[in-house]
Amino acid sequence: MNNTNKLFKQVQIVVLVLITLAICFSSFQSMRANAWYFNAVNTLKGSANNYSQQNLQSAQDAINLSSSLEPTHPHYLQLMAHVQMLKLAADTDKTTDVLAIYQKVEQLLLQSVALRQSWPETWIALAQVVSYQEGPSERVYEYIQQAKKVGPYKFDVQLGIIQIALMNWQQLPPKYKALYVNELKLAAKHGHKFSRAFDIAKQVDTLPILCLSLKFGAHFERVRTSWMFKKHCN
Repeated sequence: MNNTNKLFKQVQIVVLVLITLAICFSSFQSMRANAWYFNAVNTLKGSANNYSQQNLQSAQDAINLSSSLEPTHPHYLQLMAHVQMLKLAADTDKTTDVLAIYQKVEQLLLQSVALRQSWPETWIALAQVVSYQEGPSERVYEYIQQAKKVGPYKFDVQLGIIQIALMNWQQLPPKYKALYVNELKLAAKHGHKFSRAFDIAKQVDTLPILCLSLKFGAHFERVRTSWMFKKHCN
């Protein structure tokens, strides 16, 4: 009986040691993944939006390492998608399969929102990349609504909706136009940060549409008297 108890205690000790080792290994892997994640983030921040292919490749290598260590971390998946889009924007190679990259980014973002549904920036990024493929589709509208549901006051969500609307202006359904006007009103409340809307409009070659949208209505009076409006619209 004593031998049985002794053996049982030894088994308990071995199991406890194995569990401890597993926890330590998992924690170490998580620390390594987190370090590579911040390496990627700092590489992008250091570029100050003037990204070189070398910096973008360094950021991609770092975030790929993070994701290989923790493949189900939603932050890492979202940043992997973001880096892919930055690389595509900086790419001058006419042979690049743009659609394949969009589809890859979409899958990364879908994995991210499946793991964490509460981050509005991921939902709006998903809406944007799907809009590049489908235009202002019903699926894009559903992703937009999800972004608004979890981040109704997020400026980045408002800007994302404005961008989607401006990019697809010629084929924009009425409910999208109503959504555009509403988000424009909300975004205009953010003061000097609203200058990013002008940057977006310039990027998608729709600055005249944005300026015209702002010329009417009391909601945009403060914008109309601002330096940014005078710079871009007068």
